[in-house]
Amino acid sequence: MRDALEKGLERLFHEGREAWPSLPLGASSFERHVTRHLPAGSDPERTLPALHGADLYLACACKEGVPGAIAAFQATYGATVEAALRGRSVPPAEREELKQAFWEKLFVSQPGVAPRIADYSGRGPLGGWVRVAAIRAALNFLEQRKKDLLAVGTQVDEFREPTTSDPELDFLKSHYRGEVLQALKDALSGLEADERNVLRLYFLDGLSTERIATVYGVHRATVARWVAHGRGELLRGTHKLLTQRLHIQKGEVESLLGIVRSQLSLALSSIFRAGDR
Repeated sequence: MRDALEKGLERLFHEGREAWPSLPLGASSFERHVTRHLPAGSDPERTLPALHGADLYLACACKEGVPGAIAAFQATYGATVEAALRGRSVPPAEREELKQAFWEKLFVSQPGVAPRIADYSGRGPLGGWVRVAAIRAALNFLEQRKKDLLAVGTQVDEFREPTTSDPELDFLKSHYRGEVLQALKDALSGLEADERNVLRLYFLDGLSTERIATVYGVHRATVARWVAHGRGELLRGTHKLLTQRLHIQKGEVESLLGIVRSQLSLALSSIFRAGDR
């Protein structure tokens, strides 16, 4: 297993070095970046060959501050960002400012927080990953311009649902509302960044699997599997956290999870919007 990991990392590194010979990235920095994103207990013989070595190399070089890396990145993907902002009807007068903010968030670290480019795991093409990030930046910008209740900061019930005729469920919803929302938020934060991005596009932005597939450059069926897997992992994580944190009967936990499952789209939309604000 160790030999397979070392050989796989070496192959990816050489693939990146061949694609970007002018960017002198250290092998150890590259290997740390790649291994940080590998799922625990994964088989390197299956996982590593599927990664995009050249894209990982460029992303890591930008994160490590290799001279010329950011310029190379912007030259390669600047048109992608411009198209994403234009496609979401960001006004031309504000597009340049938004692009500058986007590049800053992508490449500049904050105290205790790595730059956004550090989230790229190599599991999909870097171009698709950049498109997703740019679309998110455009949607956040447009959301802030809306003169609605959310834009002016009015408090919204983040987990509202129709009143049921079941007194027990009504009690569970009202009594454990905060705990359920927190468990859902924590389970969401435990997902991979790529999984969260797909769920955001699907549940918050309402993009179809076909549209998301176009963004990522993959088949629609692949996106459908991503959404199903992310949703399943999210519900399993929420169930686990509720079981650990709430001293209630198993049947009551299952009832709470049923509420989450039935209102997942609404709850996730509220959580994502709150995070953006």
